[in-house]
Amino acid sequence: MANRGRHEFSVQEAVNMDSFVSWHYEELDMSAADTSTYITSDDPAKKVVLYLSPAASDALDATDTLTLTINGETATKKKIVIDPGDLPFTLSGIMITALIITPGGATAGEEISVLSFH
Repeated sequence: MANRGRHEFSVQEAVNMDSFVSWHYEELDMSAADTSTYITSDDPAKKVVLYLSPAASDALDATDTLTLTINGETATKKKIVIDPGDLPFTLSGIMITALIITPGGATAGEEISVLSFH
């Protein structure tokens, strides 16, 4: 049995999506599109929580939006658009192999924290 990625757990553990081996924390700068470095196809996340970074020098404005691209899909229907009022935002129930956050209206100093469970 492999000990990383999709095949680390038994079938029952993998199905319930509640078994985690590790977690990672990172802060993404909202001045440009940014990609999570810990969420990869070799180490997919089962759950991701996005929230305002406590270390940010500037808070997100109500007019800012975040576009999440899940698993590298580029079709419009594969993107999730959220606003700061929706934070904290949790993604779960699917294997997430890539997470790209594209800001809309955010400026330097605004950051989003990403907590991913693998």
